[in-house]
Amino acid sequence: MKKHPSITVLPPLLAAVAGLAAPAHLRAQDTHSHTRPGVVQKLREHPAVGESAPDFRLYDPDGRSWALGEFLQRGYLVLEFGSATSIEFRKRVPAIERLAKDWERMEVKVLVVYTREAHPGKLRKKAPRNYEERAALARRTRKELRIRVPLLVDDWEDSACRAYGEMPNAAFLLDRRGTLVARQAWTNVPALEKELRRLLKVESP
Repeated sequence: MKKHPSITVLPPLLAAVAGLAAPAHLRAQDTHSHTRPGVVQKLREHPAVGESAPDFRLYDPDGRSWALGEFLQRGYLVLEFGSATSIEFRKRVPAIERLAKDWERMEVKVLVVYTREAHPGKLRKKAPRNYEERAALARRTRKELRIRVPLLVDDWEDSACRAYGEMPNAAFLLDRRGTLVARQAWTNVPALEKELRRLLKVESP
């Protein structure tokens, strides 16, 4: 899949305003916090609707390697980002699990990428200090929140999260070719389902 082709941007499901990257000296203050000074608070312009989704290969909490393309063979894919300290992510787990179950027969899949903590201060001394500790926290969070959809762990450089705009609970809808057909700065399950009904031309799954 291509990284960020230059094409005309189609109207996204939820419009987002592009932000500016943080200066290097600000980013260095805390490389694993979504709330550090200077970090954009809105979803960046790219990847935009109509563009190819940035590719990645990540491990699940059990150590198995997966490529994004393995989830794109048929139907549509909902790609969501989250972490243990993202309040919005935690609130939406039941809804995203319901979406995965309801839309499975229509070949809609859901994939969660566990990325850096939205509010690492809430974990105090238990905040991850390396990739292994992040993966361990992802395993505990998966069990605590009863996450049954596939979950992958972002690398310690947060490569996937950065490639998709750096928002702590963003969501993207991809078609089987890996093209973005919708994107959200914050996961909104009813809006995702509305878009799926439009794309699949059905009133209900």
